[in-house]
Order: sequence, then structure tokens, then C-alpha cells
Amino acid sequence: MEIEKKESHKTILKTTGVFGFAQLLKILVGLVSSKFVALFLGTTGIGVVGLLQNTLSIITSLTGFGINISGVRMVALSYSENNQREFSKTILALKRWSILTGILGVLLTLILAKSLSIWTFGSSDYVNWFFILSINFMFSSLAVNEMVVLQGTRSMKAIALSTVIYAILATFVTIPIYYFFRMDGIVAVLVLTTVLNYLVNWFFSRKIEIIPVQVSVKEALSRGIEMIQLGFLLSINVIFGQIMSYLLKLYFNFQNTSDSVLGLYVVASTLLITYVGMIFSAMSTDFYPRLTVVQKVNSQVKEMVNDQIEVALLLITPLILGFYFLAPVVVRLLYSKDFLNVVLILKLALLAIIVKAIIWPLAFIILAKGEKKLYFKQELIGDAMNIGFTILFYEYFGLIGIGLA
Repeated sequence: MEIEKKESHKTILKTTGVFGFAQLLKILVGLVSSKFVALFLGTTGIGVVGLLQNTLSIITSLTGFGINISGVRMVALSYSENNQREFSKTILALKRWSILTGILGVLLTLILAKSLSIWTFGSSDYVNWFFILSINFMFSSLAVNEMVVLQGTRSMKAIALSTVIYAILATFVTIPIYYFFRMDGIVAVLVLTTVLNYLVNWFFSRKIEIIPVQVSVKEALSRGIEMIQLGFLLSINVIFGQIMSYLLKLYFNFQNTSDSVLGLYVVASTLLITYVGMIFSAMSTDFYPRLTVVQKVNSQVKEMVNDQIEVALLLITPLILGFYFLAPVVVRLLYSKDFLNVVLILKLALLAIIVKAIIWPLAFIILAKGEKKLYFKQELIGDAMNIGFTILFYEYFGLIGIGLA
């Protein structure tokens, strides 16, 4: 038992190390990108980027059926059976669903372009932005498909490399566009980085061996039923979460204060999710497919989750403590002095990350076992509490209240 525990810890640390290093390189590249973006766009521009990204995320969630999560489960289970023919059929069916969801995203954005412009910016002047951004959904859907295959087959080195390479290429694209066009370059950056993401993911996933197979429309539908059933509820959860986030950003956007509260909120979220959350991102890439394979054996699930919690706490606690004391320096380095009030949000918000280290691995049990309704309820309540507490505490305590929420 002790030997198995050591091996489990070793596996977790190895995969976390690979992805952690990749995330660290990504962050170092992001230091350059975010610094220039902050200088060229300012708090207002970054707020606009956040609003657009949120809008795109809502549509992606609405038309994506949660394939980015349920697809990993399907691929992981198929890959674990060591049946090349069945695995190839699963991949082909998944690709067809990805193309379909991409087309749905494009059509929905084109239909709602004028409404999206009014809802987001209070004017129809930006309708052309959404016409152009509709292209994103086809490429983002295809990019998700390639990443799902990589994650489901636990192609760890490929995922790590693709993460770093994409970050470097995206930086080379982003900085010149924002330098020359400032806020007018936001749409071009969003489109080009999405295309880049797909190309990088495709380059690495093409190396995964599949054999030529035929999959009828009926069989593709049949294979996708379980994935879509789980994914549909996941997508509703994500849609609700994105709508809550969208409403929060609209609320902050209309706050008449000396600072752009929206920009500060977007930066705080980025620091917590992208930078501090890199440990969770690194672990989940391998943890979820591994847990899916053993999900029917509760004793193994329990051991795997406990091991993951132990390692998560060991890794995240010193990172949070360091970030807590160095937050002002980090904000200046990543952005500019105009964003220093973000520290007021981070003071309390950082403590939540330590709690998340315990809660986060437990949530994957529900996903791995395909407990759709339970996951749906849990996420729904969490998202509703998020927007309620954030607005309430901001009204009473200001920026510190956002962190408290």
C-alpha cells in the first residue's frame, strides 16, 4: 500500500511538473505580452477584451455541449480498452460533433450580432465586430477537438509543448497588432490567436495513431449520445456561469469611479485563474482521464483523490503565500501602476485558492462517474452565490468585498 501511494505521488508530481513547467514558461511569455497589452490598451481596453471574451465564451458554451469535458471522458475510456478500431471510431465521431458545434456557433453569432453589440456595448455600432468574431467558433471548436484527443490519450509532453508554443506565437501576433491599432486591433487578435491555437493543437494531435474507419451518421449519433447527455448539462452549467460573469462585468463596467473597476476585476480574475491557478490546470490535464479509467472502483477513486489533495496542498500553499506578499510587485511587473488596486481584491481572494486545493479534486469524482444532475446542481448554486456575494460585498466594502466574495 505504501509503495502504491509513493508511486501515485510520483505520477502526480511528474505530470504536474511537466505541465507546471509548461505553464511557467507560458507565464514568462505572458509577462511580456500582458505588460505591452496593459500599456497599449489600459484598464478600459482590457475591460473591453474581457467583455468580448466573456460573450464568446457564453456562445461557445451554448453551442459546444460541454464536449471539452465530456469528450475527454469518452476518449479516455475508449483509449483504455486498447482497441484501435473502436478508438478510431470514437475520434471520428468526436470530430464530426466538433464540426457541427462550430457551425452552430458561427450561425448563432451571425444571427445575434446586432443584439450582442447592443447588450455588450449599449450600441449597434459594433455589429461588424461580431460578424468577424463568428469565425472564432469554427476554429475554437476544432481546437477543442484536438486538445480533447491529446488529453484523453494522456499525451502529456505534446500538451505541454503545444501550450508553450501557442503562448509564444500568440505573443508575437498580439503585441504588434495592439501597438499599431490599439483598441481597433482587439477583434483581429481574438480571431488570429484562435486560429493559431487550432493549428498548434492539430500539429501535435496528428501524431496520434488512428486507422481508417467508416462511421455512419447513425453510429456517430449513437456514440455521441452519452457524451452529449453529460455535456449538455455541463454546457448549461457553463452557460449559466458565463452569464453570471457577463452580468458582473456589465455591472462593473457601469460603475462611475476613478478606476475602471471592470479592468481591475478582469485582471484579478486573470491572476487567480491563469497564473495562480496554473497548478490546478497542470494537475487536471492528467488527473481527470486517470480518474475516469478507475471510476467504477471506489477504493481506487478514494486513494487517487486523497493523493491529489495532498500534493495540491503541498504545491499551492507556498505559492499562495509568496504571491500574497509579492502581489504589488507582480501587478506592476505584469501590468502597470494603474492596476495596483487589484491587490485589494487579491488580499482575500488568494486565501480561497487554498480551500480550492481540497475541494477541486473532489469535484472530478462527479465528472468521472458521469453524475450529471449532481454536478449540475452544485455548479448552479455556486454560480448564483458568486454573483450575489460579489455585488453585495462590493456595495458595502468596495474592491476588498470582491475578494471576500
